[in-house]
Amino acid sequence: MKILILCLPGIGDGLMATPMVKVLREKFPKAKIDVLCMFAGVNYVYKNNPYINNVYFVSIFMKGKLNALKVLWPFKKRKYDVSILCFPAYRREYHWVSYFIGAKKRISHKFNHGFFEEFNFLETDLVPFDEKEHHVTNDLNLLKPLDISWENEYKRTDFKYDLKLDKEDIDFGKDFLKMKKWDKKNVVGFHPGSIKSPMGILRRWPAKNFTQLGKYLVKNGKKIIIFAGPEEIDVGVKIEKNINSRSCYLANNLKFNQSVGILSQINLLVTNDNGFSHLANGLRIKTILLVGSTNPKWCAAYDKSKCTVIRKAKFEPWFRNDLKANDPPPKGARSGMSDIKVEDVIKEITL
Repeated sequence: MKILILCLPGIGDGLMATPMVKVLREKFPKAKIDVLCMFAGVNYVYKNNPYINNVYFVSIFMKGKLNALKVLWPFKKRKYDVSILCFPAYRREYHWVSYFIGAKKRISHKFNHGFFEEFNFLETDLVPFDEKEHHVTNDLNLLKPLDISWENEYKRTDFKYDLKLDKEDIDFGKDFLKMKKWDKKNVVGFHPGSIKSPMGILRRWPAKNFTQLGKYLVKNGKKIIIFAGPEEIDVGVKIEKNINSRSCYLANNLKFNQSVGILSQINLLVTNDNGFSHLANGLRIKTILLVGSTNPKWCAAYDKSKCTVIRKAKFEPWFRNDLKANDPPPKGARSGMSDIKVEDVIKEITL
């Protein structure tokens, strides 16, 4: 049997699908299981995954429809028996990719709307999205059309993310701390960013709060590493400048794998709801996750023993994965991130 996992969204979603991939391999030990992704970070998440045969990283939508046909044609020729479109799989573009590749059995989620307008009807098997469950569970439910009733054999607590870094990246992180002469137990990471979209910006804890927390931690002997990608580098620069200490470093101008290598060597991460929170969870790094508009019951880092969630918003979470990231927020939508005070975070940190 040839199975293709279509892991088209971002890093966090990619990691949340890894328990499903593990169960799939256990049930089909002789199957060829490939992963197709379109973000470099997801490619890194799966490159050392022991449960797959190949991971393919292709740029599908960046250069127009004709290029999409060109890069997807080799996958159509492989004639997969099964394709599984990982959560979130609401967008019509994802269903078009699944249909074009043309596996005999095409599995995805069914939402309360979008069946026709988002091309959900192009799949052969639709599994209802369960709004009471975490995204990890919803990905596991995609195995049911393959007659895998995972809940009969596993407990939800049996699962963790599968993430293995390259040794050279771990060594890069160790060498970085050695160069700075910093002790791992004193190193706290900040990730103040999120996707730079109208709704993504609302996920960010105010930069002034990160600055205040950083000054407090430095005063108490901690070292700060600020992680920031291209979409939030301006925020990272601002925080580093305002903390104004040699005990604070902005991880800028680094490759993604180098940043993850440094992440593997810190003691604690304070972060918004983004891919780095899931990477830290996969590396078993203690994390304080700050949320407002998103629902932690759905998308918080899965291993609760390593993740403390702080949410102080007075409204119900409104962000849903059947909203498109680049669309404007719903009318009247609020961030809720300013409701989290610096003192709320300090209470969760052991000095």
